[in-house]
Amino acid sequence: MYIGFLGYYLCGGLVLISVLIALVAQVRVHGAFNKYSKEYSPLDMTGAELARKMADENGLSVSISRTSGALSDHFDPTTNSVNLSSEVYDSKSVAAHAIVAHEMGHAMQHNENYIPYKIRQTTVKISNVVSRLLVPMIIIGLLVEFFLFAGLGNIILYVFVGIYAVSFAVSLVTLPVEYNASKRAKVYLASVGVEGEDAYGVSDVLNAAALTYVAAALVNLAYLLRILWILRIFSRD
Repeated sequence: MYIGFLGYYLCGGLVLISVLIALVAQVRVHGAFNKYSKEYSPLDMTGAELARKMADENGLSVSISRTSGALSDHFDPTTNSVNLSSEVYDSKSVAAHAIVAHEMGHAMQHNENYIPYKIRQTTVKISNVVSRLLVPMIIIGLLVEFFLFAGLGNIILYVFVGIYAVSFAVSLVTLPVEYNASKRAKVYLASVGVEGEDAYGVSDVLNAAALTYVAAALVNLAYLLRILWILRIFSRD
């Protein structure tokens, strides 16, 4: 029993560490974006103009739209549109061009029927639901643990195992898609003259963004391990 509860607290520590890594990742991505938003790209065009240029050069029939919110840039395959936040849409900065090229990378993946991207799209609805339910899930999970320790059964744990397992799987599917889009972005920007310190800035912004996806996978894994360990304790009891 002692070993079981020791494992429980160790898993709790892993959850805490993974959440801290996620917070650091968020701080880093905002820091990198703010830093390189002040650096002008050698390409004398706005984010929207760069998106249109990339679309035309790659034969992509996509619309370029402005969207609300900070760092809310995304490619929407349902409308075949690249949606850029105002701070990216109108900007000529290194950070803006890095983000635009990344989102256009997703548009290329969609156009090419890139298999990891297609797999990701089949799970995107699950991912959205899980992300919206994450905080309620954590709160409910803590309540569930309380009731379990009070001796009220453990069947609901199986539900949480399923939720966290799906969430972790979605995180893993997302990683290669995001890294591939960033690779496409770096290659394209280098081919049109973004070099030296500017290329370093592009990498810094995109690598910081990629870290947030790694952190999300770690958080989901840590919660999954914790709930599995709790299940192990009560199954043995």
